Amino acid sequence: MKKILITGGSGFIGNNLINYLIKKNYKIYNIDKLSNVSTPEKFKIFKSKKIYKFYKTNLLNKNKVKKIFYQVRPDIIINLAAESHVDRSIDDPSFFLKNNILLSVNLFEIFKNFFKTNKKSIFFHISTDEVFGSISKGSCKENSRYNPSSPYASSKASTDLIATSFIKTYKLPIKILNLCNNFGPYQFLEKFIPTVIFNLLKNNKAPIYGNGKNIREWIFVDDTCEAIYKIIKMQSKYTNLNIGSNIRLNNIQLAVIIFNILKKKKLTSINIKNFIHFIKDRPGHDTRYAINSNLFYQKTKFKIKNNIKTGIKKTIEWYLKNNSWVNYQKSRHTNKRIGLNDK
Repeated sequence: MKKILITGGSGFIGNNLINYLIKKNYKIYNIDKLSNVSTPEKFKIFKSKKIYKFYKTNLLNKNKVKKIFYQVRPDIIINLAAESHVDRSIDDPSFFLKNNILLSVNLFEIFKNFFKTNKKSIFFHISTDEVFGSISKGSCKENSRYNPSSPYASSKASTDLIATSFIKTYKLPIKILNLCNNFGPYQFLEKFIPTVIFNLLKNNKAPIYGNGKNIREWIFVDDTCEAIYKIIKMQSKYTNLNIGSNIRLNNIQLAVIIFNILKKKKLTSINIKNFIHFIKDRPGHDTRYAINSNLFYQKTKFKIKNNIKTGIKKTIEWYLKNNSWVNYQKSRHTNKRIGLNDK
């Protein structure tokens, strides 16, 4: 049974990835500091110590993390740890930049020395399409120029470049995976899709930034988990891979899909002619994201299993079935508008 060490495994994608990989007969070790947007251990599906172990540790504590590395001796490391909400990064750029960059540097340095003792180990650094910034047409390839707009995106771009420097200087097997926007179970309530869902469930209008024409590329998190698994099994020689879906929608289009699903299920009584509330736009709001994932699809023969409608249906069903998780997160979610501190 191979051992995978996941950092940030109590976050949105981390929870789903752990659930997926355990079913693939891996033993999982999870390092997470448990921030306000994390999922506590009491909500985890797998708790057997034979297949899963949790370490409540801040990745900025290099000595503790190093000790875990040498105790576990993982075959695979997947770094998902990062502060990730753009609006929060606008309000507190210093925290995002320091946290995301320093924790990644710690991991890269620890892996540099650990790799000397385990030459078969491999490190996957999970990044975002936001590092490429906004593009008016076409799509960004793995070698496209980085052009981040938000403090969050710039922190992720920085860690990607630092990872690249470790690859070139120390000849380390670090793989950088740039993901498009994910959605699905365990996503914290402040993000766009859960925000729309829960407002409509309460018969409130869905708040949408600006004119609602901002375009994102969306992928259901289960597909992302399978994609990462495919890359692990592939043992790719490629340093950078984009993982996208080619499903690109603006925020109004996505909100309409969510509304129609909830309306069909009779879960909202609000009227389609008046269910959107346009609010002040986010500072530096990127107009359009689109990544070119052809290389990934060619090498893995991967196929998306969930279109946007099936993914949204599964997401809504999960939220409705997991009231205890939802209520716990609501107790920590102020629902107060952030990300306007642009002065």
